[in-house]
Amino acid sequence: QGASSGETRIVRKAYFEGAGYVPLLHRAYELWDELGLLTRTGALFLGAETSRVLGGTLATAQQWDLPYELLDAAEVTRRFPAFTPPPGTAGLLEQDAGWVSPEAAVAAQFDRAARAGADLRHGEPVTSWTETAAGVRVTTDAGTYDAGALVVAPGRWAEELLPGLPVPLRVEPRTVRFYAPTDPAQFTPDRFPVWIWERDDGTAPYGFPLLGSGVKAAIHHSTVRPGGDWDAAEVAAMLAPLLPRLGDRVVKELPCTYTMTPDEDYVVGRLPGTAHVVVACGLSGHGFKLTPVLGEVLADLATTGTTAHDLGLFDPQRS
Repeated sequence: QGASSGETRIVRKAYFEGAGYVPLLHRAYELWDELGLLTRTGALFLGAETSRVLGGTLATAQQWDLPYELLDAAEVTRRFPAFTPPPGTAGLLEQDAGWVSPEAAVAAQFDRAARAGADLRHGEPVTSWTETAAGVRVTTDAGTYDAGALVVAPGRWAEELLPGLPVPLRVEPRTVRFYAPTDPAQFTPDRFPVWIWERDDGTAPYGFPLLGSGVKAAIHHSTVRPGGDWDAAEVAAMLAPLLPRLGDRVVKELPCTYTMTPDEDYVVGRLPGTAHVVVACGLSGHGFKLTPVLGEVLADLATTGTTAHDLGLFDPQRS
């Protein structure tokens, strides 16, 4: 039921959500490469030049001197024949982007934690926590634990475990679907990058190459209606002009949730009103790529009270 399952997550540095994420992304890339889990296919960002996805990606790439290529619609199709961008659509290719498997990533990071001495407790739901004079006390279905500090990274359950958090959170459902393309050879990872396309109506679908279950595609955000309200046929019809060989045969569906903040920036830092509790939540549908460095940040805050990383964007005090 959490947000760290499934087959793939996009990893990218040219970040349309904001250039302030790039220093953290540089460190995340180092850690993904240490784990050996990042598959670089390139990422193709599509839309009008003034769109958030294309314009924001370009602005961040230019500010941080990140490598990229600008492609017109004809060049996109020449390089990646599965794509036929509509008139007025341009593309930006970030070669250094790609994807990770979230389940492999979680397993690898659990393994590192265990080898470093962590005592991992699975299947043990937390029911409550409280601060004490010496630190914190956590109650679970199995018992009570005392510790010097507490890290809360609760995903969709943030409101239950973090009452009074100043930043309001909203849980939004999504559905990711895997399609059986009519021409599979056009969608293999060597011919088809990960991609995000912002349409003129503000709807932004995204997707991946043909991997284990099919060609994954879903709605990231939309100004037309909630991202979880699009059915399989509507998504296929939306994508038909861009990906005419994708087809409409769905071979698999998976539920997904986004825990959104109003500004779509994360909540990371000391929990207001506490001395020993740090939080990471509200990752707003774009957090998994940064999990290795967020782990470093949370460990820093829990053990030393500070971190070298700039967390100004993510202040839990903002409302």
